[in-house]
Amino acid sequence: VQATWMGSTTLPCTYTPSEGFTQQTLTWSVERDHSTSTIFRRDDSGDHVLLSRFRDRVSVPKHSPGDTSLLIENLEIPDSGHYTCQVIWRSENNSLITKEVTTTVKVIKVQPPCQSRVTQSRLHRA
Repeated sequence: VQATWMGSTTLPCTYTPSEGFTQQTLTWSVERDHSTSTIFRRDDSGDHVLLSRFRDRVSVPKHSPGDTSLLIENLEIPDSGHYTCQVIWRSENNSLITKEVTTTVKVIKVQPPCQSRVTQSRLHRA
């Protein structure tokens, strides 16, 4: 996923809810520079943003069964990295099932077209 600096992006993570399976935990983590950090965790006690630099910038839908996509707002260049969504379900016989999906995010700076036009007109005057 290529995302724009100071913009927002949604990292997809969806599944089809199945009868007899209950979502236990949802974890979003990011790997950058060979280290992995947990950003977001949803469990019985609620939603928790665990990395302070993502506080007030990330959210996961609450009322859409099967949609655990991560919305990141006000993207910063250091937000580039490999994001992993991990969902753990408990079945009726108490066994645990884990699935995960990883999305690579590259945050890029894009010059708005109006700024480049101003620069060009200055060059012509000079």
